[in-house]
Amino acid sequence: MELKNRYVAAARRGGADNPQSGVTLVELLIAVALLGFILLGIAPLFLASVKSNYSANEYTSIHNLARDRLEQLMSLPFNDPQLAAGSHNTSDLPPTLPDPNTGVPLAPGPGAVRNPFVLTYNVTQFRISPEASVATNAAFLPTPVAAAGQPYDYKRVDVIVQSSAGVLGIGNRISQVSGLLSNPSPPANLSQAPITPVPPPTPTP
Repeated sequence: MELKNRYVAAARRGGADNPQSGVTLVELLIAVALLGFILLGIAPLFLASVKSNYSANEYTSIHNLARDRLEQLMSLPFNDPQLAAGSHNTSDLPPTLPDPNTGVPLAPGPGAVRNPFVLTYNVTQFRISPEASVATNAAFLPTPVAAAGQPYDYKRVDVIVQSSAGVLGIGNRISQVSGLLSNPSPPANLSQAPITPVPPPTPTP
């Protein structure tokens, strides 16, 4: 019993002589400051990741738009007016982006997101050099045909989709895809004069 009382008394004296200390205001401020320094180092990495993901998604979108339009043009008859030689700079994309739930473009107004994409395409006529004029295994370049009434061998279709800087201010993005359409009857399908080029619309920032 006496030994127990000595232990209790010693514990009480130790508690009085060495009281437990809590977190002081200075320590709390130091901890907050350290946390702030850590967040300052992480924040730029987080912002860079967000911008990178946003840019990658938009590049995917404009590339898909370009591929879809190229497939539409490549499926048209060779002499379709949409495949006339020259620059086709009238963008027929809707003025607003589709509703993510329905896929239908929203009417301009509150809640609608402006479409940042502009789609254009160029059709160029080319003639291949006669086989007799090219040495064996020698390289040659196809010749663009701009005058009307000339024989030519194929059309090249270049579809271009461009976007504005976007909400994150990353900068303009552009994607171009191309396809070739062989002239089914070069003697009968003579070249056309390219249509008058129209300045392409500029994406609104």
